[in-house]
Amino acid sequence: MSIRVSQLALVTVFLLCFGVVHQESMAASVWAASTSPIPIKAIELTPTPNPSNAYNRMADSMGLFAKYGLSYEPGPDLSGGGPMRVQAVVTENTDLATSDIIAALGGLYSGAKVKVLMVMTPYGDEQIWSQARYKTMKAALGQSWAIASLGGAQRFNDQMAVQGMGLDPNDFKWIAIPGGDGPRLQALITARVELTTLSHIGAALAESKGYTSKIHAIVPHTAKYTPPIPRLVIVARPSWIEQHEDAAARYVEMMLDMMRQWQNHSETWVSNAEKIYKSGLSRQQLQTVWQEFRDGGYFSVNGGINYAATQKVMDLFFKLRKESPNEYLSKPSDLYDTGPLKKALAKMGIVKGTPGLPDTPDWYNK
Repeated sequence: MSIRVSQLALVTVFLLCFGVVHQESMAASVWAASTSPIPIKAIELTPTPNPSNAYNRMADSMGLFAKYGLSYEPGPDLSGGGPMRVQAVVTENTDLATSDIIAALGGLYSGAKVKVLMVMTPYGDEQIWSQARYKTMKAALGQSWAIASLGGAQRFNDQMAVQGMGLDPNDFKWIAIPGGDGPRLQALITARVELTTLSHIGAALAESKGYTSKIHAIVPHTAKYTPPIPRLVIVARPSWIEQHEDAAARYVEMMLDMMRQWQNHSETWVSNAEKIYKSGLSRQQLQTVWQEFRDGGYFSVNGGINYAATQKVMDLFFKLRKESPNEYLSKPSDLYDTGPLKKALAKMGIVKGTPGLPDTPDWYNK
């Protein structure tokens, strides 16, 4: 009898310990097992899978939709950028979409029924590349600079970075070259422009192609010169959030889980980037890209929503558009629905991210 009691006690202790260690994992598993998966239709920022912004494809590759009792339904592959994604949400062609904060602000300012659930990049960290003859940004004053669009989030990010360096953004000639890294990299290597902005993946591709004899990274991390800048965001209709409260909460918690795995374990990003991104970059090169992302505070470990940072973006938004706040957009809280994220943070807690580049939810109170 005593042996059986001892065995039972050991089993009980094991289960209790296992339960403490895997509490969050078990909770997600219960979600997955308790009901049929909840379908969510979501659109990525770019049609071509890119691990720097293909959050849904990466989450699906990691098995996270299944873990949280969700099923991923890819929305239509759209051309264009953030505004097209916001439009797809508003017209109910998708439940959720990855867009950029400027497109979200523009839509909301115009009266569109849209809210941001989560900021995926609390720092809009990228690289500034130039012709090799420029050794400093000051030396490149007055030169042409290729960006994705004149009124988009990349322009805002670069302007703040330039100001952080003590320079005037108006001293550069901004040139819009739409698309991903490819067209802007081509413009730089053929000397049609003197500077361009590249993602860390675009920079890795430039190095892998042997371009560094002609062009180079003049600023490896724009985040080192900017305040927190909410950049890429997840948008949804307020009515969808209200009618699908459980799905919204699961989705946000899933994305937070993914971001924290990426922050702490390079393999979770590298191995899944290899699966969805057929670029020719080696595993070691992708490991380097992950390190660059992490060093730049790119991963949204606490959901990325910061009202003070959003206010800075809004101030520049109104300045460049020569407009003023209106009934739809006058304060940062107008942009967000923090309900699902608040539930996730209450369950998962606040964590530290990249040293010196904190992801601080200044709105959050338990």
